[in-house]
Amino acid sequence: MIDPVGIKAGMDHYDLLLLSGLQNENYSVELFSNFSMQEGPVNVYHQFFNTGVSKVSAITSNFFGFIKRFAKAKNQCDWIIVHVFRAGIFDLVTFTIAQLMGLRLCAIVHDIESLDTFSLPIVRKTVIGKLSNLRIVHNEFCKTELVKSFGTTIENTTHVIPHVHFRHLFRAYHDDPGRLEQLKRSALLPGSIHQSLPGCLREKTPLFLFFGQIKKAKGLEILLEAISQSTTDFKVIIAGKVRDDSWSRYEDIITVLNITDKVIPIIRHISDEERDYLFSISKAIVLPYTRIYQSGVLLMAMSFPKMVIASNLPPNAELITHGKNGILFPSEHADQLAAEMDGVINGKYEEAHLDQQAFEDIEQHFSPQKIGELYRNVLLKFV
Repeated sequence: MIDPVGIKAGMDHYDLLLLSGLQNENYSVELFSNFSMQEGPVNVYHQFFNTGVSKVSAITSNFFGFIKRFAKAKNQCDWIIVHVFRAGIFDLVTFTIAQLMGLRLCAIVHDIESLDTFSLPIVRKTVIGKLSNLRIVHNEFCKTELVKSFGTTIENTTHVIPHVHFRHLFRAYHDDPGRLEQLKRSALLPGSIHQSLPGCLREKTPLFLFFGQIKKAKGLEILLEAISQSTTDFKVIIAGKVRDDSWSRYEDIITVLNITDKVIPIIRHISDEERDYLFSISKAIVLPYTRIYQSGVLLMAMSFPKMVIASNLPPNAELITHGKNGILFPSEHADQLAAEMDGVINGKYEEAHLDQQAFEDIEQHFSPQKIGELYRNVLLKFV
């Protein structure tokens, strides 16, 4: 697997779990990314030096890193696994070189169309439809959209394999619940995250959490409107970096809706410890997305586990059964989201039951072992 994104966006977790699943199926696997790991089931090599450097330096490192790996992989491996997000010019060039060298690319297509950047349709069609020998998507919705965009000729070489879960991130808490309680009792962490959190905890104010990169497709304005329409007492933590938008736009919405006292903004990178803490003190994670192909935050919340309130977009609905392992509301309907949030505060749902069911569901369908087996079945067809 060649992945220059790696630790820059949390893809290292996905890579290691997927490859451990493949290794469990007796594949010999290696990962080349922007970090290294001396211990563990997978050999990880620091190939890309793209963190803490200029954009030009990062692109240069990424390009020559790909070329170096392609040269060494020639005649030595069956498949090179790559991630596809933007499917832009960089992918066009590197994938073309791989094909000229006779390498076979298995592309994990995360976004059928980029959610935060523009790429030429002809370039995306070439990268995904022509230069990738095999395509993996994470749900039936993505496959349907991919075939609709690129034609039925790719249907037989496009396969649905779910995203692996993130239970390993929280294993320490699962093995020792007392450790999570200790984190929740932290005296210093709340104030260092946001100055208003200690007061909320003292007063036992219910908290909801919007977590992850803030993009237009994430539907944050729907959540803000829902807050203004709610009838119960709670606050919403908004935690994450702004990606393709401006936080000032949301500040204006918050001011106009007169909900400043109900919003706790933490607009920056969130550390793993802070993430775990915010998950632990929240009633539920709210995902009001208006457009999504696969939500890593949803899988992360179910892995914690923490109850989720999500819009009923097909990718979310493939994971969540309303009232059984999470809560769904009609996408872009702020009034319905407000009703569900009020319902949580008023005890409409048995939180512990929903959490446990979500936890069991993802272990059954999204474990590294299960995903590795599915990959093996697909890859063997094309050897």
